[in-house]
Parts: sequence; C-alpha cells; structure tokens
Amino acid sequence: MGAGPAGLFAALELSKKGIKDILIIDKGPSIETRTPRDTMCGVGGSGTYSDGKLHFSLTLSQERLLDFMSPKEAQDLLDRVENDFLDFGVTAPATPTNMEEVKNLIKECQRHNIKLYSRRVRHVGSDALPKVIKNIVKNLEKSGVKFKTLIDVQKIIKKSNHFILETDKGNIEAKTLLLAPGRVGTKWLQDRAGEIGITYDYQMVEVGVRFEFPASVNEEQSRIMYECIYSLQTPTFDDTMRSFCPCPNGYVAIENYDGYVCVNGHSNSGNESPNSNFALVQEIRLTEPVENTTDYAISIAKLATTIGGGKPIIQRLSDLQRHRRSNSRRITKSSLTPSLLNSCTPGDIAMALPYRLVTNILEALEILDKVLPGINAGSNFLYAPEIKLRGSRIKTDKNLETEIPGLFVAGDGAGVSGNIVGAAATGIIAALGILKSTKEK
Repeated sequence: MGAGPAGLFAALELSKKGIKDILIIDKGPSIETRTPRDTMCGVGGSGTYSDGKLHFSLTLSQERLLDFMSPKEAQDLLDRVENDFLDFGVTAPATPTNMEEVKNLIKECQRHNIKLYSRRVRHVGSDALPKVIKNIVKNLEKSGVKFKTLIDVQKIIKKSNHFILETDKGNIEAKTLLLAPGRVGTKWLQDRAGEIGITYDYQMVEVGVRFEFPASVNEEQSRIMYECIYSLQTPTFDDTMRSFCPCPNGYVAIENYDGYVCVNGHSNSGNESPNSNFALVQEIRLTEPVENTTDYAISIAKLATTIGGGKPIIQRLSDLQRHRRSNSRRITKSSLTPSLLNSCTPGDIAMALPYRLVTNILEALEILDKVLPGINAGSNFLYAPEIKLRGSRIKTDKNLETEIPGLFVAGDGAGVSGNIVGAAATGIIAALGILKSTKEK
C-alpha cells in the first residue's frame, strides 16, 4: 500500500525473486495521469515532482538504515539503489567532485560555528524524475505487477491468515501486507497503527519557512557542492536550526494537504531560475505531557493556512525584521521577484509561527550571512509554512516486520527513512523480510 519509492522498490525486489500476485495500491492517480498539481500522492510518491535530488551517502536521514544493518551493508544498499536508478534512466552526474574545495567550505563554516554536511547527490530535476518513475512502473507491469490507483484505504483488519483492507472501492484481501504510505500518510499510519495495535514512537518534526534569495548568493557554493546543508545553534534559545532541500536556480512550490497547505522547493534539470531557495527549519521534539509532534506541526500549518486565506504566507525579510506585515506594495519594492507571488498571500509569518521559531529564523539568517553574504538582505523572501513531518517510528524488527506477523512497513511514513533513496532502500529491506518470512512459513 503506497506507490512511492518504498513500494516500487519493494515490488521490484519481490518480482526479481519470482514472487507473483503483487498488487500495489495508492490513494493518488497513476503516473500516466498524474500532474504537477498532484504534489503529495500518486504513483511515484511525493518526491516525483520534487527537484529529484537523490542522496547516496550514509549521512543525515540515511543513517536510519543503521538500525537494520551494519555501515558497510547500508552503504552497499545505497550503492545498489543508485545503480537501479541509473538503469531506469537517471543521467545526472554525481556531485561533489572536488573534495579539496568541499573541505575548504567545511572549514570556513566551522570558523563561524556552522556545520556543513557533505553528501553524494545526483540532481535529476523536476522535469526528468517523472520519466524515471514511468520506466520503473513499465518494468513492474511487464513483470506482472498490478496497480490500482485512486484507492482510499479506510481500515485494516487482521484475520487468522490474511488481511482485509476496507477501501472506498470495496475490500481487498492479502496474505502479506506492506504499508508504505509516504510522508503524506504519516497521520493516516498513526491512526491505523492505533486501531490494529502496532506500537510507535513520535519523532521530531521540522517547522519553519522556505527562504528565497538571488541565485548569486550561493552560486559559488553550489558550483562546488550542489547541495549545501547548514546546521547551527541559535544564541537566544540554543535551538538547532538547519537548512535543507536547497534548490539552486529553483522555484518555490505549494504542497496541498488535507485541510492545509505548505511550501517546498524544486529545480528543473536546467536550473533556469534567477532565484535560489532552501528550507530553514527548527528541529522540534516534544516530551511530556505532549508528545505528538505530528499534531503540533499540523496545527501550526493549519493556522498559517487560515491566516493566508488558504494560501501560503509570503513576507519580505525587512518587513519581518521591522515587525510589520508585508503587503503587495512592499513586496514590489524588493529587488527580487518572488517565484510564487501569485499563489501566496502577503502577510506576517509572526502571526502564524511561534515567537521562539521566528526568533530562531532571524538569528540563523544573521549567522549564515557570515558564509553566505547577502542571505540576510531585506529584499529576500520568506514563505510559510514549511513543515517536514517525520513519520512516527513504527516498532519493527530488522526486517521491517511489525508486531503483527505478515505486516511490514517501509518509507518515510513509517519513520524509517527521510528521502527518496532512503525510502527505496527500506522498501528493499522489507521485501527481503517478506521473502524470508514466506520461506519460513
């Protein structure tokens, strides 16, 4: 259940091993009928219309693989996923290539108490990744894998030797079930886990803004290392702020969820925009009495959506610094033309985001300006909300089998991965677990 990279790569692994009667279902449309408006669900997953950055280093979210295998096994798995993507049509070069320049960038950041992450990445592009997904789907269909789309699973029932999925299109029965609903299905999986008795733990979420600025600001850094991820501690609250998902010469985009909207970024393979953007977010962990980080983040997103009249909020940095809302006249005063202006509402993100988070954003930009001169210019823009939900970590064994025999999970929605490649890797782990379980029976 779920036709994102976790579900697709699990099916690839199973079909290679001769397993028949594989059915993939998804709430969204097929890859043939899907459009960029279907940002969050459908065959290919939410990353299909992202800018298609594929990460193959054992850093950041890929380190979650170490819960299931040794570092060497994890890196071998990432290398295998990379080769699979190349076989299905990825032609983008791997970066970085000049490690001496990368080391110099890292040292410069260290001088200002900023951590810069380096990882191997291939930037496929928003225009090219859907073609790769289509190639994967064609391969699976040729192997006999069936797809059913626009299927909304409403309940899962465990019987003695099979599962029943109650959907809006009738019931589906399965002997073995893999749940891979993706990041958009985080809340859905929480609800289903509670119904059928699966244990899970809440993880941190990341809440903040998408920040847009002239491409010249990070032009040199992007030349050396396409994806620069910065992490720092803020002086007032000592919170961790980090950038991620940088889109050099890219665009800001809208993500439509059930009841709220968020922002994201994407870049085509040609990187043709005069602007660049990245997410700037705070890591948030909750303990007692409140632990549900997912509900907390969604409540912020819904408030921002309300203030924006159903659209994301856009604000000029100088207006936020002066504690005033942006309006259309102030937006046009900027030397920068925002890439998402017509789909946003000028306003004040300080009305939607907590005071602590706004303070952290302003302080982080001041610090980043030391290594990215111009990033703190008042003419730059903030879009809110940028929310990265991390799926509640479903309790599993090392094969990604849950406490319920025959029920497996994989991907971002289950809290075991955090990007396209990581989700694909966990899909393979789950598939191998299914094969092992089948043999044991």
